[in-house]
Amino acid sequence: MADLVTAAVCLLIALILLMLRKAYFSLPSYELKRQAARGDGFARAIYPAASFPAFRGFLWLLMAICSSLAVIMFNRKAPLPLGLSLAVIWIWLAFSWIPNRQASSFSQKLAQKLTPFFIWFLNWSYPALKYLEKIQDRYQGPHTRVYENEDLRELLQRQVRQEDNRISVNQLLRLGKIIAIEEAKVREYMRPWKKSMRLNREEPIGPKLLDEMHRSEQTAFAVTASKNSHHVVGVISRDAVGLHSNGLVGDYMQEKVETASEDSSIEAALLQFADSPLPLLIVTDRDSSVVGTITLKDILGSFIASEEPIEVEDNPDKLGQTVETKDKEMAKSETAY
Repeated sequence: MADLVTAAVCLLIALILLMLRKAYFSLPSYELKRQAARGDGFARAIYPAASFPAFRGFLWLLMAICSSLAVIMFNRKAPLPLGLSLAVIWIWLAFSWIPNRQASSFSQKLAQKLTPFFIWFLNWSYPALKYLEKIQDRYQGPHTRVYENEDLRELLQRQVRQEDNRISVNQLLRLGKIIAIEEAKVREYMRPWKKSMRLNREEPIGPKLLDEMHRSEQTAFAVTASKNSHHVVGVISRDAVGLHSNGLVGDYMQEKVETASEDSSIEAALLQFADSPLPLLIVTDRDSSVVGTITLKDILGSFIASEEPIEVEDNPDKLGQTVETKDKEMAKSETAY
């Protein structure tokens, strides 16, 4: 009888430890620290223990010892079917039911009351617990379950829909655009040759040409040998000429020309712009034929554009409301603090 009582007590302690673990670690320590800094009483009370490096492992060790003792004692004194049933119920409680539930108010109050004792014990036993800390450091934590960019997009979508999300929705959308840009090819951002304005080097600079250059909304232009030629002999920036400029286009162009393959990545094009003062790259196909031009503005314009790579809602109007509403809510909460 004494063994059964001892087993029941051990099982009760293990259950309490499991509930305490849920109360202490339902939030990561960095979020708990933020809430404590903002004045949350519960977070402020438990943070000193929850942030202790070996505390998680310490609770697991105590829980494993108590639950093992309880199961062994029950199996020795109780009928086999009862012992097996108890083991199954305990496994369900410990690894399924409690981990998937929110921390109860009872476990939170108990954690607050026991925190001073845990802090004292952890400080007193730290010389021994530091070895447990080393073992715990080898464990890298749960797998992120992110393998490819598609998984990262799904993670961003979930973060946008998360009720307690405090990251600006616009920031999350920009992260999605960064992924899109890293995967994109030059052909997706270039200005097709037929739709781009070109200048020929023999063309005189005057008010009419300057007006056409500004209306084209291009920041740089390819300069060809003649009006209908595809042979590029230079590039010219819109800022290189002004109202008081005179002469020919060839007098102001940069004779150096750099090309980018339409199949190359946007990242490679950005590196070319970083290493070269040229305002424009000539885009070529596999046969080295000119198919378009690309500028830094073409790339950055697509990055800042309003198209959203994260599909938060099927309805575009509702998406805009979601972004605006969540950002307003975040602004209010920051003001409140």
